[in-house]
Amino acid sequence: MHTGEVLADCRERRTQDDLVAFMERVAAAYPDKKVHVVWDNLNTHCARAVWQAFNARHDERFHFHFTPLHASWVNQIELWFARYTRRVLRHASHTSTAHLRERTEQFIRAHNQAARPFKWTFRGYPLRTGAS
Repeated sequence: MHTGEVLADCRERRTQDDLVAFMERVAAAYPDKKVHVVWDNLNTHCARAVWQAFNARHDERFHFHFTPLHASWVNQIELWFARYTRRVLRHASHTSTAHLRERTEQFIRAHNQAARPFKWTFRGYPLRTGAS
């Protein structure tokens, strides 16, 4: 499955109901697959009872993983968001919300046409504890 494609939804708000509606789209897009969802600790992600009920409706196919606090860089979608920020948001002047949505949807379509999985690597030095 690992295609690198992005399934997205542009919304005016960011509520629990909006996120559940989006996750229903994910469930419909991958009806016979086990789905691993990697989330940061945004408040809409943390309603455990909501996600347990959602998962029960979908035959327990969803596995939710949370990034550690202060470590969003572990989540590979952050690489995509950085690219989106550089190419769509930075130095841009959007004339309206509709214009921003249009540019965002164009970016997603272009990304998906050439999508490849991100390969996250760490090339830094090992952390030093100061004990050496």
